[in-house]
Amino acid sequence: MKLKVMGCKIIKINCEPKWNNASGVGFKILNIEHSKQALFNTYLENQFQSLEEYGDSRVFTTEIQVTLKDTNVFGNVYFSNYIEYQGVIREKFLLTTVPDLHELLAQSRIRLVTVDTYNRFVNNAYFGDTLLMELTASEINGATCKLNISFKNKDTGQLVGQGYQRFCVVSAGGKVIRIPEVLLNPLDFFQEVED
Repeated sequence: MKLKVMGCKIIKINCEPKWNNASGVGFKILNIEHSKQALFNTYLENQFQSLEEYGDSRVFTTEIQVTLKDTNVFGNVYFSNYIEYQGVIREKFLLTTVPDLHELLAQSRIRLVTVDTYNRFVNNAYFGDTLLMELTASEINGATCKLNISFKNKDTGQLVGQGYQRFCVVSAGGKVIRIPEVLLNPLDFFQEVED
């Protein structure tokens, strides 16, 4: 059996079958061909390469200026615009971290589809404010990923809101597919790290 570990190394595992039923297949591991040291070294090499490519911050940041069209009659940012802002940071993240994104999307005809979104309001933002938007990734699965996004007032540092956007990758035929490797690398690098 071949197993891909941490998106960076394929290890070969020699197994002996133990059972096969409706719940799945069970097996006993006889040996693993690649050592833990080699796997660790490959992981570190990928991390150093990512540091060179993306910088040393594990948080992707960008800014957006609040315009009049973003505000409501009371002068604060209309609630649905935060969801639009989430889309803006997602697109800036992909354009910055995925080489030849346009070609990838055109040639493979894959699409990123938002399946879930949420935003919690903490403070208001107004016309002329500059919002600092921060993005990290979490819950990276085979076909889905959660992008965690916060909004802060750049001048005051005050938290304006925070939320998330979960997306999946869909083929041209409309079938949910695995996240391509070229997207996994930056998602893994900007993945939230718990202390």
